[in-house]
Amino acid sequence: MALTEEQLLAHLEAETVPCADLLEQLDALCADGKDVRAIEWAELMKDTLCDRKLLDEAVLTYEWLALKQGTSPAIAQKELLHILSTSRKEQKFIEPAFEKASSTEAAFLRLKHLRSMKKGMLCYNKTWGFGIINRVDPFYQKVEVAFEKKGDHEMAFSYAADSLEVLTDDHLMAIRHNKPDEFIRLMKENQAEIIRITLRSYGPLSLNLIQDHFMPDLIATEADWKKFWDAARKDLKNDPLVEIPAKRTDPLRLRRKAKAYDAAWFEKFKNERDMPSVFLGLEEIQAQKFQTLEPHMQEAVANRLAFAVKGGSLNQPGWIAQALVYSEQLGVEPEGVNCTAELTKLASRDDLPALLEELSARFMQAFINRLFTASETARTFLLRRLPEFGNTALNETIEALVRNGAEAELAEQIRDTVRRRACSPALLLWILRNEERAAGWQLTNKADLAFQTIELIEQEHCGAALRAQNQLREQIEDNDSLKSILAAMSDSQRRDFMRRISESPAWSKLDRQSLQAKTIKICPDLHEIVLKKTNAAVKEKVSRITSTRSYQMKKDQFEHVLKKEIPENSKEIELARSYGDLRENAEFKFAKERQRLLSLQAEELQKALDEVKPTDFKEFPSDVVGIATGVELVYADGARENYYILGEWDQDETLHIISNQAGMAKALEGAKAGSRVRVPTTSGIAVEVEVAAVTALPEHIRNWING
Repeated sequence: MALTEEQLLAHLEAETVPCADLLEQLDALCADGKDVRAIEWAELMKDTLCDRKLLDEAVLTYEWLALKQGTSPAIAQKELLHILSTSRKEQKFIEPAFEKASSTEAAFLRLKHLRSMKKGMLCYNKTWGFGIINRVDPFYQKVEVAFEKKGDHEMAFSYAADSLEVLTDDHLMAIRHNKPDEFIRLMKENQAEIIRITLRSYGPLSLNLIQDHFMPDLIATEADWKKFWDAARKDLKNDPLVEIPAKRTDPLRLRRKAKAYDAAWFEKFKNERDMPSVFLGLEEIQAQKFQTLEPHMQEAVANRLAFAVKGGSLNQPGWIAQALVYSEQLGVEPEGVNCTAELTKLASRDDLPALLEELSARFMQAFINRLFTASETARTFLLRRLPEFGNTALNETIEALVRNGAEAELAEQIRDTVRRRACSPALLLWILRNEERAAGWQLTNKADLAFQTIELIEQEHCGAALRAQNQLREQIEDNDSLKSILAAMSDSQRRDFMRRISESPAWSKLDRQSLQAKTIKICPDLHEIVLKKTNAAVKEKVSRITSTRSYQMKKDQFEHVLKKEIPENSKEIELARSYGDLRENAEFKFAKERQRLLSLQAEELQKALDEVKPTDFKEFPSDVVGIATGVELVYADGARENYYILGEWDQDETLHIISNQAGMAKALEGAKAGSRVRVPTTSGIAVEVEVAAVTALPEHIRNWING
């Protein structure tokens, strides 16, 4: 029934005025085409509420009027100052609310937000995180907040209106603050509910943004987050009110009502062309655990499985693999697809190892099992490709081979790979971790595996192979593992093992010293090898030289850093300090980082100048190739090249001057005229050359040396 004027007046005279209900009635009048009457009655409401000093209701009514009439922010601001003229405190909120508002509607939202702030309320700011409002000061138009990360901090109303969110009791951070024990229990026992609370608190969020809310304050490491999310996802994917997207960058959402998997849903699914959404749909169907798929369901599933397989043929083998796994799990064959042929083709692909690594552990296991049942050819391909697989794919493949009665073939394949020293980091790691089974297969002795381990650690790897390589390093550095390795070696093997460690580039200086110390503790007699190596290094360090020219250039560089760049940086730091709060001062942080880098550079230059000595090379012999000699080379095609070998920092392409540390100089060291030597080339392939002549340094090179 429509609102009458008598009813309106009666409501306005009541002790409590139902303002929100009356405004809804005015909206109904507008919808009925009676806008003029609605606006007149709203004006009456506003004036009456002002006279009765019901300021909240008066502001709410004027907001309705301003938005209906399209009032500009400037006029609305003046009218509000009049409405709130009886309260200077309330007037102080108006200017900050309207100051940066993009529209009248936005200004009223900001005003409502500022007026709602009260002492003791929980709040959140994107920069400073969680906080508690300590004081709202209308006179100075500031709000003081005790932030968890920053401590007490004052914000101007105009800034707080945009950046300070007041939290309700059911907000994630409010629960954490008000009910810490309950929050900890949920984090440990009900990860899915924590995610639901997060979505209710912040609205739809991508998985990356959800992760940002938890790391590093609530969850310390990536591994802990993965464990937390896996547990949450397991429950959430069966929750009809939670929408989990196919893409990590798309947001998770809470639905108002459960999704219905009816004929209309399957018809829409049948026409879905976005591949991640197709796989998400297949996962949803699987999660429903239908006892049997009705004909229209089977038709839609078979159609989209075929779509995935055919789309995967355009160089997306991962789509084919996932589709064939879903096909088996749902019991539906892709429409018009020969699954055995597709599986055999996948097993023969050059990029099969990379394909397996892209699949999740759940899909990888199911896919490898499906490959074994596909054909004998697929099984043979898997055996042959073992050394190329990463850790997870390798473990799953080996277990599948054993399960399917192929252990003898597997053992022979691995024996042959070890014999040829062709193990991948992942395969060698598997052998070391499965010692009993490896011994039963009579692969090789533990000493040989240790040397193969060092060889693999020294090689360049990336991706899954790099992860396996790092685990191999940890394996050989483990104290118990090291004891077992050394116990299996002869005296000469132990000495060779220590030499390899001492000379290997695979360890940094500190890591090598740590491993040497562990080895010596187990076998004290190996200490002499480390001493000999150290003495040799000291001798080499003493003999480090360079030309007087290069030494002076390095010295000039050191003095430039010390006398010019560092003082200038000190001034930059003092200037940056003058800008205020150092925690928010980007200029100060940049200047301090530059100070650190300059100090490090000066330290390295000083160390280099202390360790390398200048010389004019006058007393050096020139009977064989070495420091302070010229050398003429003749290549197989008759081409000739001249080089002049000087000290560590010496190099000049136009004069053919090279450092004694260059690969060419090291390859030629000690050679005489008439010798044939293999030297490196720019292509990376070593070639054999003849040393045509070894000479003393000519005059123009000596002039270069002396600057």
